Amino acid sequence: MKKIFIIFLMFSCSITMLMAQGQGTFRAGLRIGPNFSTLYGIESDGQKIPTLFSYSERYKMKPGVRAGFVFDIGLTDVISIQPAIYYSLQRWGSKGQFELTDSIVLKTDETLSMQLIQIPVLVNFRIAFKNNFRKAFVFGVGPYFSVAMVGQDVLDGLFINQYTGESLDIRGKANFYKNEEICYYVTQKNGQVEKYKTDFDSHPFHRCDFGFTVAAGFELNRFYIGVAADFGVINSANTKEWEEAGVRGYSQRNLNLQATVGYYF
Repeated sequence: MKKIFIIFLMFSCSITMLMAQGQGTFRAGLRIGPNFSTLYGIESDGQKIPTLFSYSERYKMKPGVRAGFVFDIGLTDVISIQPAIYYSLQRWGSKGQFELTDSIVLKTDETLSMQLIQIPVLVNFRIAFKNNFRKAFVFGVGPYFSVAMVGQDVLDGLFINQYTGESLDIRGKANFYKNEEICYYVTQKNGQVEKYKTDFDSHPFHRCDFGFTVAAGFELNRFYIGVAADFGVINSANTKEWEEAGVRGYSQRNLNLQATVGYYF
């Protein structure tokens, strides 16, 4: 993580030097739009990979939102540097059905979410329409760094007896980074709620992430519409905690797809 911070700092210093040598064009604007997140590059040492409450090897994308400010610094008519700062709500989840015994089936619906501050720094290239660089196709690529402020995992499930049809509700809610016990709760037939602790504490995922963003869109004078994708390049799982939960060699990387509309002041 120290190496990543040093690289990011050096990149920021380079941007400052370019600004000093640039063409003097500067624009600031707003961006907002939906995003869709999941994990990729999931690996372990040949084991089934548990989420906090159930067992799953696949996560599906869920919708979130991203909004923030961009700062476009023109180096030439074609090339600009574009740092930005965003609030990003990223959500993903899994559904599963597991045969615990010959008669008992566990059905789960689990949703994980992270609220992050994200700082991408893109190098943008413009292809102008009829030599008008305020109406152009824009392609950008560059690194991003993000820090999670809040993380949460919510479980909704059922224990089902396949012979009798009886079921028990199971609920769970984990708030990350708060040093609190991660538990789930089973409601018995008599209405009594029993509490069970998981093998995880409140730090299954790292707060910080680093990766690369690829973006493309259209600028029409002050307006922007486009899409982007963030690819995490470091393991976002806290491997020490996963090993304590019985899963060795676990790794995962973040993937986030976005649609964006924006306006330059």
